[in-house]
Amino acid sequence: MTNWTEGAEKLKAALKKAVGSNPFSDLFSVTMDSGEWKACGRAVLGAVEGSGIDLKRVQALGALSPAGMPLVMCCLGAAEEKGLCIDGFSMDFVYPSLKGPDVTGKDVVMVDAWISDLGYIQTSSLITLTRRQELELDWSIVKDAGAHILAVASLVAGSSNQEPPRELELKDVNTGEGEFVPFVYAFSKKDVEE
Repeated sequence: MTNWTEGAEKLKAALKKAVGSNPFSDLFSVTMDSGEWKACGRAVLGAVEGSGIDLKRVQALGALSPAGMPLVMCCLGAAEEKGLCIDGFSMDFVYPSLKGPDVTGKDVVMVDAWISDLGYIQTSSLITLTRRQELELDWSIVKDAGAHILAVASLVAGSSNQEPPRELELKDVNTGEGEFVPFVYAFSKKDVEE
């Protein structure tokens, strides 16, 4: 059985190349690479476990954007290496709903390739921490589907401007009620800058 850090240095080098000085990348060149995909999953699941979340509790991983979809598959492969049975799902990027196995009553982690703190306008491949509207909408949809969200996780987080937070206050778009959710990431933008 492999460990969570297997391939981490090679992965970091691949991420440095993909990220460079760019303000954002979908990281497909890394998450869809045959030599790196398992290391991506190991890095994210290792970060989740390192935050204190027992991975045996995680029943599903949900992609927040199209860039998160291959990362979910990376994590499912890494989970299988560890003997963990975890489902995947994704947000429906046209209609506010979920695609994949039912998440009712499940403990889930929402994932994306890169969650930034820069104030971009929402695109189909980008979730930002600024104002958090996209993230709060997705969080609300997953909650309304009956899931319990353990954390939000990303392969890369933040920007050059500051370290990403370790906790996010998210407000339900329907009720306005807020909740603090752990935010975990494998690498900060500063970790992988050229």
